[in-house]
Amino acid sequence: MEATESPGFFKRLFLNPLAVRELRVACRSWKLVIILTAYLLIQGAILAIWVYAQSTGKGMYKDPTSIGSGLFITLSTVLVVVVMLVFPAFSSTAIASEHERKSFDLLLLTPLSPWEIAIGKFFAAALQASIFLVATVPLFAIANLFGGIDPGVFFFTLWVLILLSLLISFVGVYASSLVKKAIPAVLVTYLFAFVLGFLLLLVFITLQVLAAFVGAAFPLVSFFSSPTLEEGVYYLASLTVTCAIYCTFLFISTTNRLKPTSHNKSTALRLFWSVVVLVVPVQVGSYFMVARLPSHNAAFGTLVVGAVYLVLILCIPALTAPAEAPVPSRRVRREMEKLPAGLMKGGGRLFFPGGDRGALHTAIVTVLGLVLMAGAAWFCYSHLEARTEGDKAALIEDYEQAMGDESGATMLSGMSLSPSRVAAASMPETELKAAVAAFHGAESRGFLAFLLVMGVTLLLISQVTWRLTLSGISKSLSGVLAGLLVAVLLIVPYIAQAVGGSETDVEEQKVAQFSPIQAGINAVIWGKQNGRAQIHAGDTAARLQARADAHQWRWITYCTAASAVAGGCWPSTWSVAARFWSASASSAKVARRRSRCRRHRNSWLRPSPR
Repeated sequence: MEATESPGFFKRLFLNPLAVRELRVACRSWKLVIILTAYLLIQGAILAIWVYAQSTGKGMYKDPTSIGSGLFITLSTVLVVVVMLVFPAFSSTAIASEHERKSFDLLLLTPLSPWEIAIGKFFAAALQASIFLVATVPLFAIANLFGGIDPGVFFFTLWVLILLSLLISFVGVYASSLVKKAIPAVLVTYLFAFVLGFLLLLVFITLQVLAAFVGAAFPLVSFFSSPTLEEGVYYLASLTVTCAIYCTFLFISTTNRLKPTSHNKSTALRLFWSVVVLVVPVQVGSYFMVARLPSHNAAFGTLVVGAVYLVLILCIPALTAPAEAPVPSRRVRREMEKLPAGLMKGGGRLFFPGGDRGALHTAIVTVLGLVLMAGAAWFCYSHLEARTEGDKAALIEDYEQAMGDESGATMLSGMSLSPSRVAAASMPETELKAAVAAFHGAESRGFLAFLLVMGVTLLLISQVTWRLTLSGISKSLSGVLAGLLVAVLLIVPYIAQAVGGSETDVEEQKVAQFSPIQAGINAVIWGKQNGRAQIHAGDTAARLQARADAHQWRWITYCTAASAVAGGCWPSTWSVAARFWSASASSAKVARRRSRCRRHRNSWLRPSPR
């Protein structure tokens, strides 16, 4: 009897038997057919009513262009509502329903691995949701016949809806893996879908309907509503990469939930975080390479938002990776012994379970990510300097923003001009460039200080989580307690300042500086004030320098205090780490010695050839 051939990876991925079973069950039921038919009838009714309302009754239309754009916005809005209301129903009960039917244990007994079970559920939910998107394309095509719709906007909107449906499907399957009841999983998925859909609708309405009104006061809105080809490609690619990051994290987390307790649940996540800290700074840096920079303040604000976004992402491994058990399971240790010794000595140990490895890996990816964000800042300022080459108007605008007196505008010849703009008009271009370059240098140092504050905060979170785990608290509880301590660290200094401090001036508040938020703000303000002190003169320069020095000592004080608190966790942590590493080395030596003895014994028992 011949042994059956094991299917390859791609066959196991794209011909997943669990996904095939879920789709067959869904297509044979009336639920999907009824929901899809009702959705198409509603969209068709909206299309007919809209066209009839714009008709003159003689086969003519008042404004076909407005009909096309209005239909496109209305159909897109209805589709977003359907994504929020219908799509969570396909994914939120994927695994919880298996628990309720008492078939989850039988599913684990099949040859399917945990990642195959998770990907099968994801594919089934995503393919059911994609039927609605495909069915809407003909209606969008009818709306496109009236004109008024840019093909780029059409494909961009359709792709955003596809990404939204995929993300909701992944969220639903992950929520269903957290609980064994379907109702809590459905509630969590719908809550996430409503929040995400509301934000998407708000952005869509702002960019499509209010762009003409808001763009006059906020040029950045019109900058996003009418992008160039390169900017549109960047926004589309950035949204796709961001959605892929979140979907990958949800997939890995769901797979870990399906694995037994003794299995390795850390390697995939640590590889994922190592990739994330490379991707996010590249996203931020590539923005300054392909996008127009409307102003200096907008570019610097984008840079700060990108850094905050990266820090918020890195808070997840800082709260979870050090919370693992100090000693991995016996199964994981056997897996580690099978790997090449050179790989393990070259850093492979960092990607295996263990609280010490988790804390060290978090520190490495934090430093790497912040260093890459510093590289993104270099890209930002190099393109800001290239923006002002040969363009004195842009140079004057950057000089005005560097001086910080845009609000003190005066009326001159019917135009609102600030004193710095009036003075810059009569200054030589070389002097303007030197002043703007000096401000950029000081501001970039403030951004580096901001990155230092964020890095110290992440290391503090990691050390506190590790210390809680070493005290004997469970992994989930230590992560929750560390998260609560982080919330206390963020909010309590402001509350203490408001309760105990009588100073109303922000410059005189001393207690609030121990919050990471205020410390980051102090670092940014230090860079700006220091730069403005270099381009002002007289008493103004002295006053700005004094303010810069005060803000400098504040973020330095926070970094010192946070480092001292984190340093209090190091002695016991490193002693436990040293004991664990020595125990791992001794266990490896014992395993090698046993292997040699086994081979020696087998050589004596083997019959000698005649």
